[in-house]
Amino acid sequence: MAERANAAVLTAPRMFEFREFDIPEIGPDEAVLRVEAAGLCGTDYEQYAGHLTGTPWDMWDIIPGHEIFGWIDRIGTDAAAHWNVKEGDRVVVEAIIPCGHCFQCAIGSVTLCQSSLGYGLYKPVSDAPSLWGGYASHMYLHPKALLHKVPSDIPADILSLFNPLSNGVRWAYEEPETTLGETVVIEGPGQRGLLSLIAAKEAGAGKVIITGTSQDAARLDLALQFGADAVIDVDKENAVERVVELTEGRKADVVVEVSAGATQPVVDAVDMVRPGGRIVLAGLKSFKPVPNLVTDKIVINEIKLMGVLSAGWPSIEKALDILQRRGNELKPLCSHMFPLEDADKAVRALGREFDDGTEVVHIALDVAGSG
Repeated sequence: MAERANAAVLTAPRMFEFREFDIPEIGPDEAVLRVEAAGLCGTDYEQYAGHLTGTPWDMWDIIPGHEIFGWIDRIGTDAAAHWNVKEGDRVVVEAIIPCGHCFQCAIGSVTLCQSSLGYGLYKPVSDAPSLWGGYASHMYLHPKALLHKVPSDIPADILSLFNPLSNGVRWAYEEPETTLGETVVIEGPGQRGLLSLIAAKEAGAGKVIITGTSQDAARLDLALQFGADAVIDVDKENAVERVVELTEGRKADVVVEVSAGATQPVVDAVDMVRPGGRIVLAGLKSFKPVPNLVTDKIVINEIKLMGVLSAGWPSIEKALDILQRRGNELKPLCSHMFPLEDADKAVRALGREFDDGTEVVHIALDVAGSG
């Protein structure tokens, strides 16, 4: 009898079903990953809650999980040569599988690949070989998947930060081309906001300011612990006025808007960035419009506005470098790890639907340690 994989399958909004699947026989250019852990992000909660209706990710039944790492369980000879890995190697898997020949891939923008191939969001279990997500004991590795070999001595909880940290690297470092001494404002102190702080400091930012709500008090305290120069509680202070004060009227060189759901931070970003400055929009708003956004301010002040979604190869490599050097410093971000059988509880914790007494920052499923 073929070996079986266990998986948490999302069959409808807020409904997981645990199923077994055959672990596929692989060809020479394919592999199977034995999943160690899968990190969670806001998109996992949006997917779970059914908020992705009308998007390319609107599909059921599906195995979620797109922040994945584990060990090569079995691998074909061509794949071993192509990826330069062997059975037993520990690897991080990129969420997007680029086709390599569409227009976006041809110009080097693989994060915008038009193939709709990837993990956790892109393929239902009805598409063979079914194992297309990290909420599973095993996952299929497509011949065009992108893998990063990682050392075995990084603890699983810390390594599970690789994806949000790589996002922070791209959003607060690479895309805005943050340079030495610049002032960066990060709107939203969730895991990606806090890791954008780390990335901005790595880029040499002179001053980093974090904004959040009163509900984010513990996260704002973490921001100070991680080197933020100032934090702003937007429920108690006017964020724009405070940024102007903190920069002695100059305003921010870069604003990274990474809050989830709220639209006011987008409006505030336009008012707190200096003329000629850069705004990075990375926080998803469930497709809500942004009231009171005056685009003339963007035009007149020649503000550069950019939208970013995910990380690419260079930002993941940089994130892994940071985790190797500074991983222990970032451990306070690793607030929760759940076994695979508690996938529902993990996603609800991410959505702050219950309080176990520990502030939720970063959550991962400890798949390898599950019963």
